[in-house]
Amino acid sequence: MKAKTHEINQGLAKIRKLRRLFFFILFSFLPIIALTMAFIARFDNWYPIILPGFLFFFGMFIQNKLHKVKCPKCKDYFFVQKVSKENVILPSSISFPPQKKCQNCGLILYR
Repeated sequence: MKAKTHEINQGLAKIRKLRRLFFFILFSFLPIIALTMAFIARFDNWYPIILPGFLFFFGMFIQNKLHKVKCPKCKDYFFVQKVSKENVILPSSISFPPQKKCQNCGLILYR
């Protein structure tokens, strides 16, 4: 039982780490764009535009990886994207407020 709990905690730590990284990229993107544009306006050098471009594509990669992460307890997708006549759940890993539990088994992300 101890090994199972340890595996679940490691899986949850992985999800939390990816999520923190995604939110860091999401909330730092606009300030980095503003700083880059100010630098370009001041020095007339367009090479720094690579940084926000890289950050955008890295954020897309992390978001895609976050959507495909599996729950360590039930082995199903942690963040479910369902569309049915009765229920519409948009990509729940980027929903606001963010989902804090597995949409299948109810495993809580932050214990």
